[in-house]
Amino acid sequence: MNIGIDIVENKRLKNKKKEFIDYVLTKKEQDEFNKKGYLYLCGRFTAKEAIMKALPNTKEYNFLDFEILTKDDGSPYIVKNDNIKISISHEKNYTVAMVIILSI
Repeated sequence: MNIGIDIVENKRLKNKKKEFIDYVLTKKEQDEFNKKGYLYLCGRFTAKEAIMKALPNTKEYNFLDFEILTKDDGSPYIVKNDNIKISISHEKNYTVAMVIILSI
């Protein structure tokens, strides 16, 4: 089992350009981002950073290798990967994410 955590100051991501959004978010994530706004980007960026920190060989992956969508109850999940559990939380100026990888 591996654990990763990351935190971001939200204002860092408030006015990111399309190139950055394309680098971080998949097409489906961008569709949700367009509906929910920049805090969505903060959550997904932070969560993907936490995933990278939990992986043993980060250089084999990029942000688009992991798609994080939202269940009907509002909780995030990794598409096509039941081995990664994720939690994202927003508090005023910060977003934090924690990831547990059950097996690699």
